[in-house]
Amino acid sequence: MHTHPAFPTAWRVLAATCLAWPAWAHADDGLICQDATPPAGATQVGARQALFRDCPRIDDVDFSGQADGHKYHAGIYFLPPRDRSLYAPADDGVIIHKGGILATVKTSARPGRFPLLRGDRPFYIEAQVATSSNHRDNFPAIWLMPIEHNQRMEDVYPPDPKGFQRWFELDIDEGGFGPGGHHTAISWSGIYPNYQKIQNPEPTSKVPLDRTRPNVFGVSYSPDTLTVRWWLNGRQVLQAAHPHVPEIARRQNFYLIVSAQSHRNVSDYHMRFMGVRAFVGDAAPAPRNGGTP
Repeated sequence: MHTHPAFPTAWRVLAATCLAWPAWAHADDGLICQDATPPAGATQVGARQALFRDCPRIDDVDFSGQADGHKYHAGIYFLPPRDRSLYAPADDGVIIHKGGILATVKTSARPGRFPLLRGDRPFYIEAQVATSSNHRDNFPAIWLMPIEHNQRMEDVYPPDPKGFQRWFELDIDEGGFGPGGHHTAISWSGIYPNYQKIQNPEPTSKVPLDRTRPNVFGVSYSPDTLTVRWWLNGRQVLQAAHPHVPEIARRQNFYLIVSAQSHRNVSDYHMRFMGVRAFVGDAAPAPRNGGTP
């Protein structure tokens, strides 16, 4: 979904999968950033070690994209820092108006204050957000990208040809693709501009989701089986595995992005980013077949 602006836009293959439980269950149970107990999605993959837990505040945001000492940065490596006017404080978090973005690494794709999620260890991460409306044009997104995918092209791995990039994009949730959540695992590879992707089928739920309520979107990752599982308000809703989760994921390190985008720019809305927490487990053993990414 999200690459350098010069890269071709990768539109989602939209399909529907029906969930058997109400999407709004457990949505309003309190702020996750105040809860130190590992959630079910973390314990399922053995990610019981707290990596970080945070209640975001507007003072935590760097609007230059480069400054040290900040938890969040109002930009990403392929976009300049967003204007300060797109952000506002909230009693329980940070308001991100349409067009705004927050990332846990600098716009130079250098590490920030939060530890990266290592692809050789199981992890679980979740974020709590709400939107000001349920308009289908709204495109709120919570996603993970590897820090290696940057303008320095640190996702080129010998003996691949020069310029041949490989990276794993993990979209925890995206709005506006269906009445429910939209969750994708994408294996990207190729030489610009001829990238190819392998994406999990049927990522979209038909069960309506009220995004104006505080919802908790999470994802777990298991490096030993190359499996990801998506969670919504404490319940597992979907999973994907290899080849949609590529072996190169084990060699990459991931950071969080929260963005308020628009599909066709016909609506106006904002996101309320209320909290994030992440858990990790021990490094996974080498694959049984002895292969390497």
